[in-house]
Amino acid sequence: MTPLKADEIYGNWATLLLPINNDDSINYEQLESEIDVLIASNVNGIYSNGTAGEFYNQTEQEFDKVNGILATKCNAAGMPFQIGCSHMSPKISLERVKRAKALQPSAIQIILPDWFVPSMEEIIDFLKVICAAADPIKLILYNPRMPKENFCRKNLQKYLKQVSLWQDAKLLVAMSSGTRK
Repeated sequence: MTPLKADEIYGNWATLLLPINNDDSINYEQLESEIDVLIASNVNGIYSNGTAGEFYNQTEQEFDKVNGILATKCNAAGMPFQIGCSHMSPKISLERVKRAKALQPSAIQIILPDWFVPSMEEIIDFLKVICAAADPIKLILYNPRMPKENFCRKNLQKYLKQVSLWQDAKLLVAMSSGTRK
């Protein structure tokens, strides 16, 4: 897929729900069927590994397989898709971004590291590294209520204007409900 710009991400994006078998393994056959249904539903796009996709509970092998299936089906159908590369560990997020980039998603979604409250300098450093790894694919900074540092759009834009991330439009911001300002 062609990487999307901020104004091209709109409408109804369907979340990929992770089907789990009774033995706690992923039901990949059901996952493929789910993706087919979402594509046939003519949503504006599909995204993986949000909180409903159990991103924090997947092994890296499971992460790669889930997103490989999503990418194969969406690229074949011309369906825009985002890959969620979020993880509590910034190193795991970075490695996920590097692997996801090869799948040619429309965008890559991340959260801020949330094991501890990072300083603004640490947040900017993290975003610079992640943006460089994802380039030319744009990042969506998902700001759920879970992180220990929660931003409103106005405050985040103020900080990002201090670095090239915002001006170069390498970072898109998707704010969770209750934090829009």
